[in-house]
Amino acid sequence: VHGALLPACLLRGGLRSVSATPLPRHKRPPPSPPSPAPPPSPGTMASGVTVNDEVIKVFNDMKVRKSSTSEEIKKRKKAVLFCLSADKKQIIVEEAKQILVGDIGVTVEDPYIAFVKLLPLNDCRYALYDATYETKESKKEDLVFIFWAPENAPLKSKMIYASSKDAIKKKFTGIKHEWQVNGYEDIKDRSTLGDKLGGNVVVSLEGKPL
Repeated sequence: VHGALLPACLLRGGLRSVSATPLPRHKRPPPSPPSPAPPPSPGTMASGVTVNDEVIKVFNDMKVRKSSTSEEIKKRKKAVLFCLSADKKQIIVEEAKQILVGDIGVTVEDPYIAFVKLLPLNDCRYALYDATYETKESKKEDLVFIFWAPENAPLKSKMIYASSKDAIKKKFTGIKHEWQVNGYEDIKDRSTLGDKLGGNVVVSLEGKPL
């Protein structure tokens, strides 16, 4: 009969049949992850190592190739090493470890060999080398940033130099060539640097054929 009420047992059975499969519970959304810490400011890494202003000045002087007198050109740095200060808090210029353009042909016969000899056997360094080289088409000059990390260096030194590398690299804006060297075998042959500068296109480095 239309409009008749269903028996309570059927109604209850129907309800039971519908609700036989329990509905899945809604899971609470996971809590939002904590906001990441802000990145360290340029020049400062988590280790707290900063870059001395003199390092930046040396880089800018080597980078800018402006018209200069012959005496000014002689004072230009051909190569320079940078090291950590005694308290390990700053990257500084290692004053005694540099080659001037004016030294070449006077006290320095081959600037590349002289530069390799500046590198310490048992410790890490950063370096800038102003490479003069020739390709099959032209003569060029380019700055190369070098991270020297020999196998014989203390592990602690390797770790702090590696973790601070980005601090100094960020200050050296516009450098096209970066080279990590792990021993004399990797750097003693100038053709290795030639490969970094342009592969088989480079025919000579510092006037010496490759």
